[in-house]
Amino acid sequence: MTSTSFRNLTTALVAAMILPGCLAGATRPAAATAEPARLPDRTLNCRLGHATNLDPLKQQDRNEITFDSYHALSLRLPPIAARTTPPPDATEPAEPIDRRTRILSDPDGLTAGTLGTFERVIDLWPERVELTLPMDGGVSKLMILSDYDPATQTAQMFMTNATDLATFDFKQTYLGPCAVQIEERKKPA
Repeated sequence: MTSTSFRNLTTALVAAMILPGCLAGATRPAAATAEPARLPDRTLNCRLGHATNLDPLKQQDRNEITFDSYHALSLRLPPIAARTTPPPDATEPAEPIDRRTRILSDPDGLTAGTLGTFERVIDLWPERVELTLPMDGGVSKLMILSDYDPATQTAQMFMTNATDLATFDFKQTYLGPCAVQIEERKKPA
């Protein structure tokens, strides 16, 4: 992750803490077509570092963040219709979730303690994807994918425990790159 993209992610996260619900902001409507636009089938293989010194009050460069361990996590985002309306606000009920959205591999148990399937997914690919997995005690595992680079087929993931979109557990925060594998939908012959 470059210093600039990390600064952008940090700025977005701090803005989310200041303006609750901004992570579920509006998106541009898709242009009208004969067939609805679809997002591709995506598999992300991530290498997440456990951040030990994040400071939400500072704009930290990536090289200022220290990590004490690294962990693998794989995730699938299935092909779905692209959004044509803004996503629901964080205080509104979640939309139905494609049950093919799932954790494929988590050998170190980063998502241990979650209660089953994703409860909220806002897929604004390639700009951003927000996902939450419920946990006991009103806490959720929050994942934010951003900074997709089609040239290198990579994206960045931020993952933490959160009680809402503005209250993060900075002791349980992971950051890192994800290799993105895109399966384009085959058109009928």
